[in-house]
Amino acid sequence: MKIEKDKRKVCIICHDGTHVIGTVHINQGERLLDFFNDQKETFIPVTESEVCTSEKAGEVHLLCKKKNTVILNKSGIKLVEEL
Repeated sequence: MKIEKDKRKVCIICHDGTHVIGTVHINQGERLLDFFNDQKETFIPVTESEVCTSEKAGEVHLLCKKKNTVILNKSGIKLVEEL
């Protein structure tokens, strides 16, 4: 049995400065805030993602790589913005 999910495009900024732009899949009718605050899940998958990290500390230039899926630890997330 497949559970239908809503796709939400987000930009996630992690505590280490990494930016992840991609899609999270949440339960239908669920708020994005509830999805990220759910204590049952420590890690979240982000699909169709682009991961950007700075080349050196303090630099504005970012290195970006496209990934099919990345798994993020929610404790490392600083900010989430829905796009």
